Amino acid sequence: MNSKILFLLLSILSFSCQKTKPNTLFGEYVIKDKINTKVAKTYTVEIEHIQQFSKQKGYNQDIAFMIDYSLHSGYQRFFVIDLKKGEILKKGLVCHGGAKGKNNSGIPTAFGNVNESHCTSLGMAVIGKRAYSSWGKHYKYWLDGLEKSNSNMRKRVVVLHAWDGVDDKDIYPNVLAVSWGCPTVSVQFLDELDVLLKEHEKVLLYSFSNP
Repeated sequence: MNSKILFLLLSILSFSCQKTKPNTLFGEYVIKDKINTKVAKTYTVEIEHIQQFSKQKGYNQDIAFMIDYSLHSGYQRFFVIDLKKGEILKKGLVCHGGAKGKNNSGIPTAFGNVNESHCTSLGMAVIGKRAYSSWGKHYKYWLDGLEKSNSNMRKRVVVLHAWDGVDDKDIYPNVLAVSWGCPTVSVQFLDELDVLLKEHEKVLLYSFSNP
């Protein structure tokens, strides 16, 4: 076989085997369902909601955080969003509230805003001040709920913090441990968020569950 033809065939084969970069426009996120087939979730509606809310209310319009609690806790469901481009910049695992035994499976079904309920609160919140924490690397961020569904976050001491028991990659189909309502992430992931929060103020955190 002519060497030039052989080189051309090998080049075509090599190109065809390359993995394409995932499309992150408007938060496309590929996961696997219960029968191990790939399923793409897009977050166009959620990201546009954050964009509009931040613009109307005067919050940070560069980045935001969002958590999709309709995803299994074994998936990285905490997202850092580039609001200008509508893209996912980072993602990580996050615990949901155990709701006193009601949410011990991978996907929470009980949410709330009541003190001592140990429930995750849904809705829009803003990241508050950095403070001391007994968990992880001993720092946390206060959260202030901006809607009726999460107005008691600060009173309930529902904060963004880290825990050594949270992994840095998907653990599905295994279930992540539950919290008392706090969005709890890995130590490494909180350190990455910490870098962003030192550069940006009034960053929104949008928590939702849309199966």
